[in-house]
Amino acid sequence: MWGWFIVLFAAVWLLQIWMAKAQLKNYHGTIRELSRRPSGYLGVGIQKQKLGIGAVAIVVIDDTGTVVESRLMRGVTVFSRFEPFPEYIGLPLDALKASLGEEPEDRAFRMAIDKIEFQMTENTNLAV
Repeated sequence: MWGWFIVLFAAVWLLQIWMAKAQLKNYHGTIRELSRRPSGYLGVGIQKQKLGIGAVAIVVIDDTGTVVESRLMRGVTVFSRFEPFPEYIGLPLDALKASLGEEPEDRAFRMAIDKIEFQMTENTNLAV
């Protein structure tokens, strides 16, 4: 009896590892795809929840500060994948940041925007 339980536990554990690797492959593929733009900035934001649905947001802006691409992955399982989030495309970065609330998705987008603003500041400092 215990032998079958151990075998079943090991099989479920290996399946979970395999699915986590598939999710990581999706993450890296999405980042690679969105970073192929010739110019602009890319930011990734993560909002983890102890209980509930977490979120990962990716925002890409052009050199004028306008959102040209945004994607969102939310969920609690390894089956979650990035989906296009077209609601923010075309918005200036400042307007997007001002419109965000306190939902997990909004916090993830805010973190992505903060990273973009940091990159922009660093590039400005390097140019001086």
